[in-house]
This record gives sequence, structure tokens and C-alpha cells, in this order.
Amino acid sequence: HLRIGRVPTPNTPLADRGEIVFDIVAQFNRSSPLIATRAEREQVAELNLLAAERARSSTAYASARRYLPAGAALLDESCWTTTPALAFRLQLQRAECAFLTDAPDEAEDLLAELSRRARGTVERSRVACLQIAMYTTLDQGERAIAMGLAFLRVHGMEWPEHPSDDEVRHEYKRTREQVSAGSRDGLLAAPLTTDEEAEATLDVLSKLTVPAFFINVPLFALIVCRTVRLILESGNSDASPAAYVRLGIVALRLFGDY
Repeated sequence: HLRIGRVPTPNTPLADRGEIVFDIVAQFNRSSPLIATRAEREQVAELNLLAAERARSSTAYASARRYLPAGAALLDESCWTTTPALAFRLQLQRAECAFLTDAPDEAEDLLAELSRRARGTVERSRVACLQIAMYTTLDQGERAIAMGLAFLRVHGMEWPEHPSDDEVRHEYKRTREQVSAGSRDGLLAAPLTTDEEAEATLDVLSKLTVPAFFINVPLFALIVCRTVRLILESGNSDASPAAYVRLGIVALRLFGDY
């Protein structure tokens, strides 16, 4: 039951919905068959997404899984044309929560559909990152790597799955030269990237290094070198700290470059 004094209405300001979003969503979901117009259904679908995100932020993934299908059910097939961003976010959250609540088959099906629906580099990156994380956790490193390389191919980066020693050595030499051309202070002072597509690609590369480290060290080294070069070209991002550390690992373990 709704608490007295906190009864939500359709006109409740968005800024005030955070605290009572669960009450709002419960009220609307009970009467979802009565929501007639497309605009209202999209609004309630977005409220379900907000409720799911709040539940997810508290690690209540099972609760989030209830809101996401309810939100998706309010949209029809045309949503991928009329409100594609909302449809994508609902589907991606459904896949993530399914994975986190031990339903990997459902997550895999949702992600397979999303990979066909995703528009542009940023959305494809989010799908690929979740696929890589899921297959890595399930100890399916080869599939995780395949997903990452497939993303790179779509964006014009055709990488060998099993690079030779000469290819790795060449990549390291190029990266070492580019890093040495600057300074440590220069790296620290480098601007944050403003290129969303480059940042999305860096996110995939960062995820991809994890399975590669355990099952394909030459590919791991290649990914690290190219990641660092992309950072130097586009600017720092959340992927930068780990990439710099991993370059140190490659320099030491593979080339004895103290």
C-alpha cells in the first residue's frame, strides 16, 4: 500500500521520483492494461527502467528483473524505431540482471538480439563488454575473445587471433617508441578523451585483456600495446590506468625491458 502523504501522480517531477519510484511503478504496473496511449506507455516503461536501475544499484538484481520485463512489455516492436535508446537500455539491463542472477542462457539470448539491434559504436561496445564479461566469468575465454574480436572487425580493426612473436615484438617496439617520445608528466597531464567512440573501443579492449591474459598471452600483449597507442592518440579514459600497468607487465615479462 502507498504511504499516506507520498501518493505519486503522473505529474510528479522527475527529480522527485527517485525516492518514491517503487511506489509509482507498483501503482502503474497494477493498472498497465488501462494505459492506453503510446506516450503514457513509454513513460511508464521508463519509470520501470528507473526502478530497475535503483534496485540494481543496491545489488537487488532479482527485484530489478521484475521491473525490466514489465517495462519492455509496455512497448511494441516499433519501439526500436520510435524510442530506440529506451528499448536498448531496457534490454541491456535485462541481460545483465539475468546474468547476475544465474540465468546465463536468457542473458545470452537477449545479448544476441541486442547485437543485431545495437546502433553505432557506443551501443555495440556496451553489448560486447557484457558478452566478454559473461563468458569470462563462465570460464569460456575463447568465446569471450571471439566476441571482442568480432566487435573490432565491425569497426575496421582486423586483428590476428594468434599473433606471431614477430608481430608482438613489432607492436611493442612501436608502442615503446611512442611512449618514450613523451614523458611521465606528459601522460599525467594528457587530457581526458572527448571521443565517445574511442572511449567505447577502449572499454572493449580493457575487458578483452582479461580472458586473453589467461589463455592467449601473445594476443594479450598485442591488445595492451594497441590500447596504449589509442590512449595516446585520443586521450585518457577509465581504461588508461590498467592499460599503463599492463604495458609494464608486457615490457617485463615478455621483453625483459626493465
